[in-house]
Amino acid sequence: MQILELVLYGYNHKVRQLSFKLGQVNIITGRSKSGKSAVGDIIDYCLGGNSCNIADGVVRENVNWYGLLLQFEKERVFVARKNPNKGQQTSTICYIEIGTNLKVPKHCNFSSNINVSGIEEILTRRIGISENLNIPKEGQSRHSLEANIRHSLYYCFQNQDEIAAKNFLFHRQSEDFITQSIKDTIPYFLGAVSETALALENKRGRLKRKLTIEKRKLTENYNLMGNGSERAIMLISEARKVGLINPDIQIDYQDYQKMYSILKNIIHWVPHQISPNNNMDRLTFLQSKLQECQSSYDELGFNIEKAINFIEENTGYSNEVNHQKIRLESIGLFEQLNFNPGKCPLCSGTLKHPLPSVEMIKTSIYNLDKAISNATREQPRLQAFISELKQKRQEKLEEIRELQAEIDGLYEQEDDYNKLKDINIRCGKVIGRISLWLDSVNDYTEVNRQKQLIKDLENKIKEINNIIDADSVEERKQSALSRIQEKMTKWAKELTLEHCDSPYRLDLNKVTVVVDKPERPVPLKQLGSGSNWVGVHLIAYFALQNYFINLNRPVPNFLFLDQPSQVYFPSKLDKKQIDKNEVDKMYRFIVKRTQELNGKLQVIIVDHANPQDDYFQKFICENWWQDDKNLIPKDWYE
Repeated sequence: MQILELVLYGYNHKVRQLSFKLGQVNIITGRSKSGKSAVGDIIDYCLGGNSCNIADGVVRENVNWYGLLLQFEKERVFVARKNPNKGQQTSTICYIEIGTNLKVPKHCNFSSNINVSGIEEILTRRIGISENLNIPKEGQSRHSLEANIRHSLYYCFQNQDEIAAKNFLFHRQSEDFITQSIKDTIPYFLGAVSETALALENKRGRLKRKLTIEKRKLTENYNLMGNGSERAIMLISEARKVGLINPDIQIDYQDYQKMYSILKNIIHWVPHQISPNNNMDRLTFLQSKLQECQSSYDELGFNIEKAINFIEENTGYSNEVNHQKIRLESIGLFEQLNFNPGKCPLCSGTLKHPLPSVEMIKTSIYNLDKAISNATREQPRLQAFISELKQKRQEKLEEIRELQAEIDGLYEQEDDYNKLKDINIRCGKVIGRISLWLDSVNDYTEVNRQKQLIKDLENKIKEINNIIDADSVEERKQSALSRIQEKMTKWAKELTLEHCDSPYRLDLNKVTVVVDKPERPVPLKQLGSGSNWVGVHLIAYFALQNYFINLNRPVPNFLFLDQPSQVYFPSKLDKKQIDKNEVDKMYRFIVKRTQELNGKLQVIIVDHANPQDDYFQKFICENWWQDDKNLIPKDWYE
């Protein structure tokens, strides 16, 4: 994969295109603040970067969409990403188009048809990265990592603050976790782990984890079966008490499998069927009826008592009246009455207050006699009334007894219902404990199955071990590093780097370059001068790209270098002149390495340097030294 064009679509609907030649060096030279460094940030952003690292300023304020036209072996891919809104660092609005002879769209009337992950996925497959997964060694806590195009770009970019750095070698290595990502994925890019071997490695890792889990389960089951016998005996005892096991059945408590089978059969117990209890409404009705009958019974008793009292009082009155009547009859009071009302019947003296007339006395005596007769005549009727009340009271008493009997029957049914319900509950609790125990242990059949599974897993791992060997992976990685070391050592002499008589090599454990001096190894950070740091970065990157291209590894075939000559430009306080010889030597090295690969590597450089000799000028694709020349044309914002 190489870059044909970089295109900017302005908010003003204007388009800015930068074209690059494939398979050779492309130089953009210009003054400071002309937008050179933004070129690398735009390329990275369009290739699926999570964050838009383009500096705030003219570019971010005037560009609506960023686009790249990429050239693959047999097709082209156009990728465009929306400029993030103000205050945001990324945008998920993306556009992609694929074709054989695709051209850059003239207008940015794009409808988002993909997201960032989709771009990453398509480009990953287009450059030839197959399915892969780096699984950390046992005991390490980090997650598995699958190499993709974003990991391959570590070997394609050297930004302005990276190309002359002494503390780190690769692109973005100063960010968190990137060093570990490089360690995990570079064996794949070097081809130390082939696709077939990588798949087997991943499969072996999964089998080992599964084997560990199954062995742990088997150990737990052995422990549970040992401790489970006591628990099984307790559960069988509980099952006997609630009637789940016939008390007459003899059980050998030394036979674990027998106890397991008995308990396993118990869990199929079906609760006793209990018909819905609908007697409560009838019970309520009967109790209400009983209360009414009891009230009627009590009222009849009260009426009988009052009638008897009345008869007793009336009988006493009649007896007394008859006694007095007999006394009066003895003197003939009721036979004749003939006396002068004005005189005393005894002494014939004149009375101040005359006596009642004879008629009045006769009337009173008559009424008295009539009352005595009536009282005597009514007694038989009262006796009949009392008998009737007693009869009704007896009937109510019988009704009360019937109601009470029916109520007692309902209470007995309720007790039976509750007892059966209680038995079901107790049995259910025991069944629950048995089920929990059965879930926590296995019978011997399950144990034997686990043993067989463990044996099968061990055999599969052994087969994979026979096909691949971890040592062979390490050997292939060291072989690749030896070939890269050979190039680096040769080119260090060509650039006359410090200690160039000693071998230069990549140390992937520390992710840096080390010079193997006879006395001791010297890492990059202990080498002196910026020119050595730049030289080390260049020989390492070109050696890696040379290796990737010759072995057809899935890494984009371009390098982006930002300000490689910066260490040769004096500061404002430094009176030294620009070291043109060193700049010329560096560029000749870059061009030579690119040409050696016969068009398979593209190099894009943005730099201050602008030597006027033809050797340099023929590779310039953009010159921004004039005031009106910038990445963003002035007429876009002035």
